[in-house]
Amino acid sequence: MANYKINGPSFVVSCSEKVKIPLMVCSHERSGTHFMMNSISECTEYTVSPFLNFDYMPLGSFVNFFSKESINKFLLSLQDISRNEYSTNCVNSIIKSHFPLSLLDHNNNLCRVIYIYRNPEEVFISYWKFLHRWNWLEGPKLSSPLELIKTNPKGQSQRYQIENYTNYFARWASHIIDAKNASRNSSNIVLVNYSELKNNFEKTIEYICHKLKINMFQQPIKPNKEKFIYGKAIEICDQEKILMKNFIKEEIKKFPNLPNDLLNLF
Repeated sequence: MANYKINGPSFVVSCSEKVKIPLMVCSHERSGTHFMMNSISECTEYTVSPFLNFDYMPLGSFVNFFSKESINKFLLSLQDISRNEYSTNCVNSIIKSHFPLSLLDHNNNLCRVIYIYRNPEEVFISYWKFLHRWNWLEGPKLSSPLELIKTNPKGQSQRYQIENYTNYFARWASHIIDAKNASRNSSNIVLVNYSELKNNFEKTIEYICHKLKINMFQQPIKPNKEKFIYGKAIEICDQEKILMKNFIKEEIKKFPNLPNDLLNLF
């Protein structure tokens, strides 16, 4: 472990001589981020004990999240953490991010990126519960996921946006399209559907590690669900789910550049 500090509050990260490039797991909120992070942590030298939250807390005082130069400087510093006066190691704490991938400079090979995306029905049911969990305005606390999908983004959730959006569905779709476009210009980004991770777990983890040249020291092991982050325990009726599905079926047609495996769901 190392205590990392740059002109602001310090935080603890894990370092390893076996890792040369940091790893980021990126997603729209509630897309299986911790499932992916914990899965990679079980079978590689990267770890979630602790993970590094790429967000205003704890990094806002010294990282400009909308400046490639600032992000580059930070990611480069993670490759050179002093353990003592004689040695330096790379951070192997997995970096968790919900910021769009186009904000990163993918020409300098400063980090590997796994981008995970998910069926929007599942995303918005989970996100609706998640927003109800907090006692601050992370986003609107509405009566149903369908209301949330139709509402323009509000509150602290807007920090992850490059621009304003008509509703949360457009925000979700644009986040994924942004990642898809970024992956075309970088061999260090791999896109993964949550359903593949869930239903073809071992093959999916092996595929990710092969694509990103990550060494596995053992076979993939599904993580304990107790390590996941849950929203408030509230439910919706079947009729609400049908209405939401019907809305998504029409709304998703506005975003033909989404991955085909999402478009084909509807």
